[in-house]
Amino acid sequence: MDYFDTAVKKTMEFLAVDSVQKEPCAQSPFGIGVAKCLSMAEDIAKENLFRTFNNGYYVWAEKGDGELFGILGHLDTVPFEGNWTANPLGEIKGDYIYGRGILDDKGPMIASFYAFCELLSQGLVPKKRVRFIFGGNEESGWKCMEKYCECDEVPLKGISPDGDFPVINCEKGVAHLKAEIKKPATLVFIKGGVRVNIVMDECHAKVKARLKERDLEDFKVKYEDGYSVITAKGKPAHGSTPDIGDNACHKILKYLAEELKGEYKILEQLLCHTDGKSLGIAFKDGSGTLTFNLGTIENNDKSIMAGIDIRHPISIERKVIEEILKSSPYIDSIETLNFHDPHFVSPQSELVRELLKAYNSVCCEKAKPISIGGATYARVMKEGVAFGPIFPGEESTIHQKDERVSLTLFRKMYDIYKQAFKNLLF
Repeated sequence: MDYFDTAVKKTMEFLAVDSVQKEPCAQSPFGIGVAKCLSMAEDIAKENLFRTFNNGYYVWAEKGDGELFGILGHLDTVPFEGNWTANPLGEIKGDYIYGRGILDDKGPMIASFYAFCELLSQGLVPKKRVRFIFGGNEESGWKCMEKYCECDEVPLKGISPDGDFPVINCEKGVAHLKAEIKKPATLVFIKGGVRVNIVMDECHAKVKARLKERDLEDFKVKYEDGYSVITAKGKPAHGSTPDIGDNACHKILKYLAEELKGEYKILEQLLCHTDGKSLGIAFKDGSGTLTFNLGTIENNDKSIMAGIDIRHPISIERKVIEEILKSSPYIDSIETLNFHDPHFVSPQSELVRELLKAYNSVCCEKAKPISIGGATYARVMKEGVAFGPIFPGEESTIHQKDERVSLTLFRKMYDIYKQAFKNLLF
């Protein structure tokens, strides 16, 4: 029996739940939406006769005996601001499934779960103890995985369907920082961004200066009572790929640097370069180049507080970057909010080879492993890799409006997971 239609149906049910982190509730420290999704994951596991556990931080569902193999993903999402052309809580429109989480990470987790269930329905018996682990706090701090590693058995090997195909054996280091910078005297306020790991798609500022009025679709300046009010709009993207987005704050800072120069020119140099070159941190190695995303910004009477997302090459230590930033005469302080060290698995490992075999078999390719700037739950495991769901050459709408995947690619994703599980687990 083919379980793909069931995977689509169940995915739509998960998409219908707003699982952006909210105030803690009795069922979960991450809010009622996350609690509901975790409960739904537990329910579908029990329906398919898995052993389960749910503590409000995460759910695991397990089949088989022996060595533990993990399939780790998350059911929380980032917010879904912006003018979507379809329902952000799930809609099939033409050949596409729309919804926040269809790619990151509800869709891939549910697809992989039912691909595994289909193999079980054929009478196959897993040769390992296979555990699906559904987290509830990946987008807002990884508290779910901290709790898991503290309280539960961590698999040595496994996958996270929360990255790219063909297979990711190398993930850059991640550092989320808060920088305090002296506020220009003429700046009344500046505010924008919802998460440090999202390219800022809207930003507002007010300065005590007469600036030329503008009325463009994505950039407006209005002068009134001695103040200029500025509004900019951009395009969100994942913080690991800032060049794919269009940062609204960059527009404001570049405009102010041109019009008022001085301290604004310094702000533009500090915060508007996505390679970190102006700060002396434009590092590069075989795992890729450093990326720098200005994700949030606000101010108080004396300082600007900038939320920064840095993804650094695996040969560079995070502390080296932090020390360079601290040494800048223009940055008053740097605080590390959270971080993930780089992660690497040998391309010659059985895990990577078997996953590549499955991908290449379904897609008729001869692909090789890749490196990314994203941080996935694969890092939890000594030998864990990210495996899908984004296909090479396909546009990624993760963390953007109209997050979507075609039914054709969703089917191919499902078939790849099924083949990979058959290779590795049965």
